[in-house]
Amino acid sequence: MIELNAKNERPQALDLDRYLPALITWVNNKYSADSSRIYRKYFGIGIADWRVLAYLGVKETGTGAEMSDFLGMDKAAISRSLQFLGTLGFVELAKQQGRKSVMRLSDAGIRMYNEVLQIALTREEVMLKGLSEDERTTLFDLLHRVHENLQDVMAMYRDEEAAGS
Repeated sequence: MIELNAKNERPQALDLDRYLPALITWVNNKYSADSSRIYRKYFGIGIADWRVLAYLGVKETGTGAEMSDFLGMDKAAISRSLQFLGTLGFVELAKQQGRKSVMRLSDAGIRMYNEVLQIALTREEVMLKGLSEDERTTLFDLLHRVHENLQDVMAMYRDEEAAGS
């Protein structure tokens, strides 16, 4: 465990406007909460359900574990969403691989995906307003590079965890 010694110590300065984890979190939390509100109102699904629909709309098939890894979502949340979307008739079993269920969108799921996608893309366009095509390209390139660095960030302190520290 990391030793903390806060006796007579003052908090260090942290510029939240230039602290990437905070900025990404704020954008994601606000956007996701508002998206969930809209998707629930108009389609009866939440943001987690949309993420699963979007994954299957793009990748065509996937297991819960694959979705969890790709989306960075908890496997239990994926499982709940798959179960809910299944009761609505939006996802179905594509094939069984041992104990793994490979899921896909049903015809109704494809229609739902396409409808929600139009709103999602319109909202994205509004979020990117004022950015030129070059700025958009740069933004996406930078975010992809940051995403690639996550593996190194996530590996930090794993040795200590494995050793029981």
